[in-house]
Formats: sequence, C-alpha cells, structure tokens
Amino acid sequence: MGSIDDLIRDLRSFERRKEVTNRLARELRKPVPAVRRAVRRRALDVLPSGGGFGEWVSKLSVTARVKLQGRAAGVKLVGRRKGYPDKQPRVDLRRIDQGRAAAPSWGHRTPASWHFQTVTPGFFTEPSTEMDQWREAADVALDDALEVIRRG
Repeated sequence: MGSIDDLIRDLRSFERRKEVTNRLARELRKPVPAVRRAVRRRALDVLPSGGGFGEWVSKLSVTARVKLQGRAAGVKLVGRRKGYPDKQPRVDLRRIDQGRAAAPSWGHRTPASWHFQTVTPGFFTEPSTEMDQWREAADVALDDALEVIRRG
C-alpha cells in the first residue's frame, strides 16, 4: 500500500501525469454519492423537524475537492447550502454541524430577531468519517496510480 506522499513524489517525473491524476481524482470521487446520501439521511434523522429545518438542511450539496499537489494534498469533503430563504449567499453548515443553528425568533425575519438553537452535533462529520467505502476507494486509487507510474 502506497501513500499520497509517494505518489506526489513519483508524479513529478512522470510524463503522463495528467492522465494518472485525472483517473486518481475520478476514483477518489466515486464514494461521494454514498456519502451524500448518508449525510442527507443523518440531517433528516438528527436535526429538528419543526418548521422543516432538518429537511431544509438535508438539501445541501456535498462534493469532494481533490488536490494532488503541495503540502495540503488530499481529499476534502465540502458541503454547501444557500441561505434562508435561498437568497442569502451561504449557511454556516460548520456551526450547525458543531451543534448551534441560527433560527428566527417566533417567525420574525428581521436581522435582530434571530437566536441560536442547540441541535445534535455531527450531522455532517459523523457519516462522512464512518464510510469505510471512502477509505477503501482511496487505498485502491493510490495503489493503482502508483502501479501505473512504476510500470511507466
């Protein structure tokens, strides 16, 4: 089993590196649909259903950013959701994942009438780290890429 550091080192001198990196990125993104379904299911299960909050958060988009150069090489899972009522630029999913959600106070929508509500933490991080399929795909993709590079 190789490591991503070995792969990056070997890629520098490989002539067909673009082909290998594209295949590697494609393989690393394969588990994303399963992770996306798990995150959405977890949001529906643990976030408050009153007012449709859990359902609203579960409509987030989940993608993977694959970076194969530099010190920060790896796969980063990114979740995004437009703000309420789908006009504001972003929702702070990190804060919701940590257990605090901003909610309108008693139906008021002025900027001063929002409060923080405690929610169950980990709707995003727990399902994404529990996926064994994710780790297996990464190991297989790295081994395949290293094998292609070493064969020439």
